[in-house]
Amino acid sequence: MLVSLSLSEQTAFTVLRGVLAAILPAMGKSNIVLGQVNRVPQVKAENFIVMWPLRRDRIETNIDEYADLSFTGSIAGGVLTVTEVLIGTMAPNRDLFGENLAAGSAIGAAISVDPDTGLGTYAVTPSQTVASQNMAAGVANITQPTKMTVQLDVHGPVSADNAQVISTLLRDVYGVNLFDPDVSGVTPLYADDPRQGPYRNEQQQIENRWMVEAVLQINPTVTLPQQFAGELSLELVSVDATYPTP
Repeated sequence: MLVSLSLSEQTAFTVLRGVLAAILPAMGKSNIVLGQVNRVPQVKAENFIVMWPLRRDRIETNIDEYADLSFTGSIAGGVLTVTEVLIGTMAPNRDLFGENLAAGSAIGAAISVDPDTGLGTYAVTPSQTVASQNMAAGVANITQPTKMTVQLDVHGPVSADNAQVISTLLRDVYGVNLFDPDVSGVTPLYADDPRQGPYRNEQQQIENRWMVEAVLQINPTVTLPQQFAGELSLELVSVDATYPTP
């Protein structure tokens, strides 16, 4: 069963790093790093930021959406050839359903496909031979709107000033406009007030550190295989015969 997640933690932190670099251009992206990475030394720059994932809180009940996909295709070895799309839009990396298919069949990456119609060839596993027939590859998309809280440890001689800039702009339309939720799926909600927390480095020296919690909304979607009914068989049942009058 092929299960995918639309928005990874790495993507969310990449987006946040880009916004912080835009807010503080003198710092540069290379000096904004993710915490909890083993065997990585402290950044050597005087001023830098370490991002720490803290919490993921559910905002609302799951949003369930379904996407049926039915098409005509044939399989020769490890190649699926799609000649007609009947319902939905062709997509790679989905479980494949239909008669005469091997158990666990799945569509892989596109090989040679018309981007407008989805017709063409795709990789398929396992290798098999199937004559042209109707096949299906529907999915269920389950989205959990989530509040993601990230602690920003702002280090360096000007850490207080940098923390003030971050706290101010992440609660303003200027900072919001730096995110593109249509592309990244990440939207800022707010940032709390900066607070000081002295930091002891590997030389046991005390360094300046100010902390700001940035709260973001992410809407990761889990995609699961979903079968749909292709046709229904109706049978009339006599109520009088089933439930005779006493």
